[in-house]
Amino acid sequence: MEFRYQSGDELKTVQIERDGERYIVNVSGQTYRVAVQRSTADTLAFSIDDQHYRATVAADGPQHYVAFDSNIFTFTKAESVQVRRTNTAVESGLTATMPGQVVKVLVAEGDVVKRGQPLVIIEAMKMEMRIAAPADGQVATLLVTVGQIVERGQRLLEFSVGR
Repeated sequence: MEFRYQSGDELKTVQIERDGERYIVNVSGQTYRVAVQRSTADTLAFSIDDQHYRATVAADGPQHYVAFDSNIFTFTKAESVQVRRTNTAVESGLTATMPGQVVKVLVAEGDVVKRGQPLVIIEAMKMEMRIAAPADGQVATLLVTVGQIVERGQRLLEFSVGR
């Protein structure tokens, strides 16, 4: 899995690969072997090379904050796809950003939703990931159910974006 985050003026690339019970995490060329002991919505207990750490995480819209090792880091998720608003509806599919299990489906086909509204929640690596509406629109087709295992890039739902 690969993520890109803007931190100040610097674009950071984070790659995560599972290696048995651990993860190999590469942050802009620096590699770490990470074992996750506990993860909640706002904390992460983990070890790197048998050194134990705890991070506190929070989000405020596009801003993500990580308090770790007496430092607070601010990240803004780098957008790779921009949604264009037009007068006509545009169909788009939302996909899983990493493999995991669908734990909640918060909408039904035909539901009208607002930008940022959570639609599906996937559990992966002991963390919950919310798949949110990229814009105001309507859920056209649900392609997953609760309990289903999904792969990275798998379509979760079809979404109709309109003005």
